[in-house]
Amino acid sequence: MYRLGIDTGGTNTDVVLTDVDSGRMYYAKTPTTPKALLDGIMNGINKIVKISGIRHEELDELVYGTTIVVNMIAQKQNEAAALITTRGFKDVLEIGRAYRKGNIYDIQMDAPDPLVKRNLRFEITERMDFLGRELEPLREEEIKDIVKAFREKGIKTAAVCLMHSYANPAHELRIKELLAKEWPEGYVSTSAEINPQFREYERTSTTVINAYMMPSMASHIVDFRQRMAENNIGAELFMMQSNAGIMTFDVAQSKPVSVADSGPIAGVIAGNYLAGLLGEKNIITFDIGGTSTDVALIQNNTIKFTTESHIEGYPISIPSVDLSFIGAGGGSIAWVDKGGALKVGPVSAGADPGPVCYGRGGEKPTMTDANLVTGRIRPEIFEENLAGAMEKTRAAIDKYIAKPLGLSVTEAAEGIIDVINSNMLRAIKLVSVQKGYDPREFTLLAYGGAGGLHAGRIAEELEMPKVIIPYSPGTFSATGLVLSDIKADSVHTKLLTMEQVSPGLLNRIYGKLDVEGVENLDKQNVPEENRLLVRTCDMRYFGQAFELSVPVPAGEITDAVIVDMIDAFHEMHRQAFGHCMKEDPVEFVNYRVSAIGSFRKPDVVSSAMAMKHERAEKQLYGTAIFDGKEYTVPIYDRDALAIGEKIEGPAIVGEMGATTIVYPGHSAEVDHMKNLIMYTNISKEGGK
Repeated sequence: MYRLGIDTGGTNTDVVLTDVDSGRMYYAKTPTTPKALLDGIMNGINKIVKISGIRHEELDELVYGTTIVVNMIAQKQNEAAALITTRGFKDVLEIGRAYRKGNIYDIQMDAPDPLVKRNLRFEITERMDFLGRELEPLREEEIKDIVKAFREKGIKTAAVCLMHSYANPAHELRIKELLAKEWPEGYVSTSAEINPQFREYERTSTTVINAYMMPSMASHIVDFRQRMAENNIGAELFMMQSNAGIMTFDVAQSKPVSVADSGPIAGVIAGNYLAGLLGEKNIITFDIGGTSTDVALIQNNTIKFTTESHIEGYPISIPSVDLSFIGAGGGSIAWVDKGGALKVGPVSAGADPGPVCYGRGGEKPTMTDANLVTGRIRPEIFEENLAGAMEKTRAAIDKYIAKPLGLSVTEAAEGIIDVINSNMLRAIKLVSVQKGYDPREFTLLAYGGAGGLHAGRIAEELEMPKVIIPYSPGTFSATGLVLSDIKADSVHTKLLTMEQVSPGLLNRIYGKLDVEGVENLDKQNVPEENRLLVRTCDMRYFGQAFELSVPVPAGEITDAVIVDMIDAFHEMHRQAFGHCMKEDPVEFVNYRVSAIGSFRKPDVVSSAMAMKHERAEKQLYGTAIFDGKEYTVPIYDRDALAIGEKIEGPAIVGEMGATTIVYPGHSAEVDHMKNLIMYTNISKEGGK
């Protein structure tokens, strides 16, 4: 059985094919085609099919990771969307949380414009209280006037988000029924189905984003299926979600908000899977692509989640992998600000025109260009045609960076690298130091096309002793796609104090959520033997504004289980904030069930060990600059490295779509899975 993973990023489209039966894996990389995404996707599929020697019709499953949601919201080019809400609450999107995120002293700071303009927000007469009791009945006759306005204003999609519908969704679901009758051509998203939990602003924002994306997602899915059919691809189609699981295209069409950041999240899944195979419990994943760097922390082989993420400044309140990301990637453009300070990013050269050295029309120097000028990226091994690019690249760095700062070209290039490294350090500290974790107790797992270029120096700065560079790091996120399982999340909000909570009440709540989870897996045709239900509970100290997610065991909940949940919350609070308050009352807030449908995984260990290596007839050498000093360095072809082979830095290891630097004073060896394990000059005790 053949499973295909496709990760469409801002610069490249990465493709990984696995024969699940044999474990054999194939890797390919093609440029993303932003103006016609499916062209780049088909280029990748055609390339991987040719490499593997199979036919298109032999593909059984296809898993797709995409940034389409983020891109379309950033461009704001979608169909007009409307919002139906409780009378008196049409300005929830404007009011938000009424605080400044980031620099609170910036009086010029502007919030992003609401995705639904004020004249497209419609109020309807109805009201529920926070316990789900009807205070005012729904005036159904008002729907006809709203639909009339929809048609006059050219509305194609609508979000329905009523006060306290998380406690009783009856009015929202009735509105959806009426809209289906009166407005069958439109798309409708209800908060009761998308995000049935409290916090009005976040719930409204999440539902609006889902509605805003539905027409575009539906169109994209139709085009995707059509293109697959035209190429005799009858594979079952899945899409990656933010919650570290996949879903069928049919589910994705109704819940596109779940697809945000799906590509980077697939890399975290692959990182956790690989760490488990290697016996590494604590890792920090470090993904440097063409436009961004994405970082996540994994402790005890458990991926961390959050319900407080954002898309282009708009909050979404669904379970998502806790990622930290910055606009720092291979295509990030270097520039000098008005004060004479060197900056890199967040603007990226992207796939078109790309860095100067690609020769596609890029004029401003990027991180990739700086690595080329310092000799760290080698024309001999880089897949792009870099022949003759050095002169033009050096000229660009000289014009835009070196001359304005009074530096030589190589000094300017190293300066670009130092600035980008500093930005990446901050991203790692966001998921570690700032959340109570010591990065010295973790291993850095680096991937993406540029992960290996910077990982050694970043790890050294953080006093992390070990770095893992997986085989084919440039396609590692696509590898995560073929290793993923189906996942569907259900949530229920009910605020309960320690005195109010009881085993009977929790068993009823989780029993209902378990049924929802089973129904979600039924819709996606998951066999019963492949199903798993995972429970969690969002808890907080009474009076707090935000919660921590605590694991809840399967089966019957007893008084002893509740005591264990409270103890676990205290410990998680101590870990996150440095203290806990065991004498304070604890409040139970949101109850969650993740329904997981597991897929059969390829035997990646046997596949890696079976890979052949061929030693090059002649060892290549070149010059590279580190900290202002020029070194003569060996240049290795990664496919020519044998299991157990050791490398002393400085050295350069190249492969399809990626380069790894073994820095001076560092060392590396090839493990049994063809991973490159690098050791910094930091001892495990934390000293140099």
